Amino acid sequence: IGGDEYDVSLDEDDKIKIDDKSYPLILKQKDNLEYAINNYSFDYPKEYSPSRSYIGEGIYQTAMMTPLGAIVMVQEYTTIDPTSLLGMMIAEVTKEERGYGYKIESKATTKTLSDGTVLKGKYVTSKYKDADIKRYFFTYGVKDAGLFIMTQIDHEIALENQNVIDMFFSSLKIKMK
Repeated sequence: IGGDEYDVSLDEDDKIKIDDKSYPLILKQKDNLEYAINNYSFDYPKEYSPSRSYIGEGIYQTAMMTPLGAIVMVQEYTTIDPTSLLGMMIAEVTKEERGYGYKIESKATTKTLSDGTVLKGKYVTSKYKDADIKRYFFTYGVKDAGLFIMTQIDHEIALENQNVIDMFFSSLKIKMK
């Protein structure tokens, strides 16, 4: 403020002094935040934090997980169109479950984003005893680039986190063309 820095904590009453006058201050964070990079953006609840990593060979991964295990993951490919990787990625994610005896079902699906962009992919369920894992896998490709998107939620333990996945899809904007 006025070129000076002040240390304040979120959601706590504080006072700052400017020109010998004291002013009350409380710094609040919005309930929903936006994660935005050059090629896509999405909203998320302030309780969680997306994390981005370079995983090699022109691939960046942004992931966010709730304590109950709901997952949002976006892999950004900068050198290849990932649409041909859908089947391989689903097989890799469900490999251990298949070996353990989960009943896995898959069906083609699409998701239309708020701007009209249509994502194509698969809806995959994995069930075993009390586990009821539901995943969406989508790809979006342009020339030599694209996105691979996965969401996951176990409806037996994390159904209350469905809002995280719903918010992700309702706010997802893909900027790569």
